[in-house]
Amino acid sequence: MMLPKGTMKATLVLVLVAGIIAFGMAHSAPVASQDDADAAAKIENAMGAAPSSISAEATILDYEMDDAGKFVVLREGSNDWSCFPDITSTPGNDPQCNDQAWMDWTYALFAGEEPNIAVPGLAYMLQGGSDASNTDPAATEPAAGEDWVSTPPHVMLIMPEELDQAVFSTDHGSGEPYIMWAGTPYEHIMMPVAEGEHDM
Repeated sequence: MMLPKGTMKATLVLVLVAGIIAFGMAHSAPVASQDDADAAAKIENAMGAAPSSISAEATILDYEMDDAGKFVVLREGSNDWSCFPDITSTPGNDPQCNDQAWMDWTYALFAGEEPNIAVPGLAYMLQGGSDASNTDPAATEPAAGEDWVSTPPHVMLIMPEELDQAVFSTDHGSGEPYIMWAGTPYEHIMMPVAEGEHDM
């Protein structure tokens, strides 16, 4: 059945408007059950963990897990890096960007499993970081009488082989590269790239 020309134009306009609205809603819908503002703030914060040449195209993840046991995606990326926003339970601003080897390590850490480190892995924390312990990967707060381990902006390295404590110190206060969680399956090298403690 042919519609009158005026009706056809009006119908076409309505269809186009409805399509544009639907497209906009699909792209502005809350991500991972969070409102837009919350997700956007986390994405912006996470992007501060690494140089923009990495973070601009990185996948942005939340520390929340989905039903498949994967970190919730706040924004899909197009390179091989994944970035997390600040961990709100620590006193410092500590977003992080990981390569794939470091992501595999992270999943193992969260699962309490020993990571299978086949190749070196890199991670950026250019806002600095706060850790509850330099010796206990499972610690969620400092032991009695101890302070948070605050590291200025740094890069982290994991290696397939055991780290040599004769080469790298475990002294996190030296300002030089040091081993965190030495002697555990999660040991890694922390390499400060700026002076002093990060802004708390």
